[in-house]
Amino acid sequence: MLKFDLYRKLPQDLIEPSKSGALISFTSLILMFILFITEFQEYLTQQVQTEMYIDQNKDDKLLVNMDISFPNMPCDFISIDQQDVIGTHQQNVEGELYKSRTLNGKVIDKYLSTNDSLNLERAQQAYQQKEGCDLAGYIIISRVPGNFHISAHPYGGQVNMVLPFVGLSVIDLSHSIKHLSFGKQNDIQKIREKFKQGLLNPLDGIRRIKTQELTNVGVTHQYYISIVPTLYVDIDNKEYFVNQFAANTNEAQTTQMPAVYFRYDISPVTVQFTKYYESFNHFIVQLCAILGGVFTIAGIIDSIFYACNSRFNIQVQKTMVVLEQ
Repeated sequence: MLKFDLYRKLPQDLIEPSKSGALISFTSLILMFILFITEFQEYLTQQVQTEMYIDQNKDDKLLVNMDISFPNMPCDFISIDQQDVIGTHQQNVEGELYKSRTLNGKVIDKYLSTNDSLNLERAQQAYQQKEGCDLAGYIIISRVPGNFHISAHPYGGQVNMVLPFVGLSVIDLSHSIKHLSFGKQNDIQKIREKFKQGLLNPLDGIRRIKTQELTNVGVTHQYYISIVPTLYVDIDNKEYFVNQFAANTNEAQTTQMPAVYFRYDISPVTVQFTKYYESFNHFIVQLCAILGGVFTIAGIIDSIFYACNSRFNIQVQKTMVVLEQ
């Protein structure tokens, strides 16, 4: 039985302490303590695992949250339309979108956007008073590649009648995007609180203001958006399904009715972020690897120091003997 002992002991009188060994041991203990604290903190910290798989979402609609300000465009002439690759072209898309009439940056009226007929007299008065418009709420669009755009396309004839009376030849769609996201707004807010991963609203804070030189020139703004379906799974296995997106933008002069286009396509791949805690077994394995590794490396370093010191002492003794002779 004794021959299987892997941890054989040396007699006490054969053990020789050294200053280098004491220094290495002290340093090793400090290092092991620091690494233990670091690993323990890692064990107590929530981890996030990232996965990718083919999108299996069967919903045929997509929720778009927005808060966009148009300082030089009256609310009466603003329409949000959608067009997609399957041929759908819808004016004043469905949803719950509020229009706020603004004057000098202050809201003077707020109402729910509907398909009601245009109030031409109010629109002309709004242009004369230099009113603006804030759009806030959500719209529902088809979950296929396409675009939704903000313009005055349904009111083209009426716009051309009003513009000459206010000294303009083209509408001004200068705008500021306060917020734009895809998915349920409540889920997005909770994800911001609980997760750091993801690109949920990269267009927030974007401003596009037409310069004075382009007052009588039509300018169309284009946003190219790549939507990535994303599933967030909280530590208690609660799921939040939203959409990340990346966006590029440009603008171009046009002789047609200007518009603000949001052209989007949808990735066929879903990204999943899952929160979890490191298992206790994994923590023990990591701890043993760290402590054992430090102990082993310290032993190797001590052996090297001891061997070098022994050779040096032997060489010194030989030199002393030669000098004495």
